Amino acid sequence: MVQNDIEGVIAVLLTPFDEDEKPNLKALEPFINFLLDRGVQGLFVCGSYGLGPLMSTEERKRVLEAVIRINNRRVPIIAQIGAIDTRSTIELAVHAQDSGVNAVISLPPFYIPSEERSMLAHFQAVIKAVEIPVYAYNNLWAGNLISPKLFSQLIEIGYKGMKDACEDFSLHCQYNRLAPPYFNLLMGTEKYALPSLVMGDRGFTSGTVNAFPEINIRLYKAYKRGDLEEAVQFQQQILRLMDIISMGLGIQVTYECVHLRGIDIGKPKMPLAPIDSELKAKIEEKLEEMEIL
Repeated sequence: MVQNDIEGVIAVLLTPFDEDEKPNLKALEPFINFLLDRGVQGLFVCGSYGLGPLMSTEERKRVLEAVIRINNRRVPIIAQIGAIDTRSTIELAVHAQDSGVNAVISLPPFYIPSEERSMLAHFQAVIKAVEIPVYAYNNLWAGNLISPKLFSQLIEIGYKGMKDACEDFSLHCQYNRLAPPYFNLLMGTEKYALPSLVMGDRGFTSGTVNAFPEINIRLYKAYKRGDLEEAVQFQQQILRLMDIISMGLGIQVTYECVHLRGIDIGKPKMPLAPIDSELKAKIEEKLEEMEIL
């Protein structure tokens, strides 16, 4: 597969953890099969929802290897290899390439403030380390957003795509105008799934897809067959679902939503704690009103 085959609905995969806060690799298989059986078209591993930055380098390697084995080449895999330091990022990139992923994707340096010169040097070091397609990951949570100038520089040095989770749709449209035809710009939140597809994106990543892949897939299929009216209805459903998930912190609530679908996804890794029983009841009530459980 080449990078342009990465399209459609891409799951920002949750990582199951056990009582000792170790990745529960056994729990991954039924979970991944649940997503793929419902039509998910790509897997994004060790991203924000996957709690990649909370895991050690070795834990991230083991999770990626397990996902690759379970997936068994059914859909493309993007490995999120961004770490707080460049050396660890490169180590994870080389491991991901050797393990057989379709592409690697890196956050800019995060937590430590970095000017654009340092951010570009980080991205240059990553792309020099591997031969597979390399994507950038523009994430609001990282604290260092990719400017249009830096975006153009990344294209010049050979980046093949970017997941844009800056949540600024106007800026996203600017990236789209700057991107050459081969560049794979992916919307980084299902909040803007439909408008980003209309503007030319090939796909979008989604956190809600972990528990409710059907809605995301139906939106994409409606768009692809040209039924914008139906696609708008599913976009509205996704926005309503995101409002429910936002009743708590999104990642923790999504773990609970997966449990409500009958899948043992374990619990999030500290410092994230499972949601309390009162919020669980409220979430379940709202989801039942949507008739999606």
